[in-house]
Formats: sequence, structure tokens, C-alpha cells
Amino acid sequence: MTLELLDNPALDLGQFSKSVSRTQQASISASLVVDIIGAASGLGAPDKGCALGPDVLRRIGLAEMLREQGIAAGWKEILRRPVSNRCTTNSLALKDFCTDLAGCVLTTVRCGHRFIVVGGDHSCAIGTWSAAALAVYDWGPLGLVWIDAHMDSHTPETSPSGAAHGMPLACLLGYGGPDLTQFLDPSLKLDPNHICLVGVRSYEEEEAHLLEQLGVQVITMDEVHKRSLAWAIRQALNIACKGTVGYGVSIDLDAIDPEEAPGVGTPVRDGLRGQELVDCLHRLPSQPTLLGIEIAEFNPLHDQENRTAHLICDLLIAGIARSR
Repeated sequence: MTLELLDNPALDLGQFSKSVSRTQQASISASLVVDIIGAASGLGAPDKGCALGPDVLRRIGLAEMLREQGIAAGWKEILRRPVSNRCTTNSLALKDFCTDLAGCVLTTVRCGHRFIVVGGDHSCAIGTWSAAALAVYDWGPLGLVWIDAHMDSHTPETSPSGAAHGMPLACLLGYGGPDLTQFLDPSLKLDPNHICLVGVRSYEEEEAHLLEQLGVQVITMDEVHKRSLAWAIRQALNIACKGTVGYGVSIDLDAIDPEEAPGVGTPVRDGLRGQELVDCLHRLPSQPTLLGIEIAEFNPLHDQENRTAHLICDLLIAGIARSR
């Protein structure tokens, strides 16, 4: 699927938000219809096994578990790496994939539904949150809570590996190659004042410098240990919700300690406790301005007895339930 093949083929992306009535905008906050979108791509990571994640989550019954909690959830589509003669480089292939993903997210928000995006490596965030920001652009900015062991804020010039899954947040802030920073709207960037990272414990000096320079708030694991995860999540939500018309949550599973979430490509020790994060999300007050949740970097090839897969389901149930 490409943006030209949406059900309104004449719709111009730059004018998308103008086509959403205020009634439809209000329904984004009121509805508990959830579209699940699979981002089955490992284009941005060295370990391609994360492309298998969405199919595993569909097979174990993610949608059914959500429906058991009274949430009208269903799979919209599982997007796979596009096959195109234009994709002569990995960057172009990733741009095409993110464009397809953005089309699904835009359509979902336009229908007044919330979304769940399940990856796939974390480069899918470029498509997810570019589309979410564009969808609400006419009414105000998007807030974003980014739960991750890493900062994901490298550029092609600073990245030691060159892997795009270490660059999505920088791209969303406007730093990186034009294929991934301007594929929807060259002027559309996330406001760093409305972004907060939680659980960071593995990063390079260059990306820390970029985020500090831009004023992005980062809550490291050291701070989580000192103050509590509940405090960190409340702080992040305050930042994402203050002065915004909607917000999203992007969770890289390597934020969670690998003892509890072994099914990831880049495990980092001393992470968040999975059940504690679930409990924190359950205890949060209702957040009706939630647009959607993204879970990335689930690699079922490294999972053990579906432990990571079931934790994903628990996290999504807790997070979406708070949007009532």
C-alpha cells in the first residue's frame, strides 16, 4: 500500500489535517476502537528477526486479549518490506516502508480510532509519529513518551553502526538524511519541548549532546532507581501532555531488563521491570488524548516460552485501557 492508494486517492498529505472535522477530532479522544498495525520490517536493524514480531503477536491472540478487556480491537494490516525497483538503497526501502506505515496511521486517526503499531525495528517510529503529528497539526503539537534503553538520536554522521534503528528520534526532530526527515512534509518536526525519554542507559556522547542542545528531557535508569518508575512515567506524561492536543507512547522493548524481556535484538542489562511498568500504566489516571502506542524491537527468535510476547500484550492492555 502506498499513500496514493488510500481510500481517498485525491487527498493531499499536506492538507490531511484540514480534512478532519472538529467532530472527528473529538472522536479521537472519545473512541476506544483500536486498529492494530503490524510493521514487519527489520530494514533498520542488523538482526532482521524483529520483522517476525507482528505475525507472532497476531498468532498468540493480541486482538482477542484486548477485546476481552472491552476494547474494540482488530488487526488493520501487517505491512511488509516493499518490493520496488526504486529501492536501490536501504534508505529508499525504509522511506517506502515508513510511507506505507504513515498511510495506515493517518487513515486510522482520520477514522477517529486509536492505533497500536507493533514492530519491527524501531525505525518504524519515523513513519508512526510523523503521521500522528501530521494528523493533529492544525490543532496543535504532538507529545511523545519514548521508553527505551537507548536515545535513538544518532545521525548518519555520528552513528557507529549506520543502522537506522538508532536514528528515529533524531529524524523526527529533523536531523538526518532527507529521505527520512522530509518524506511526509519537510516542515513537519516534533517539538523537543513535548518529548521525554524514560529508561535510558546505553548511548553515545553525540546523541546525548544533540538532545541536550535541543532541550529534550531524558530520564535515565539512574534517576528511575533514585526516584521510582512511577515518578518517571508521571513526569514523562506531564511533558507529553502539557500544551499538546494529543500524545503517543513509543516503547522499545530493550528498555525492559532482558531477564523479563529476552526477545529483543539489543538487550541491555539493568533495565525496567516489566511487571512494574505494567502496574504503573494501570495506575495512571485516564488519558483520553492518547492517539496511539507503538511497541518496537520484539524479536521472537530470541524469546523464551513467549515471555516477551505476553509481556507486550500486558503492556498494551494497560496502556490502552488508560485512554478511556
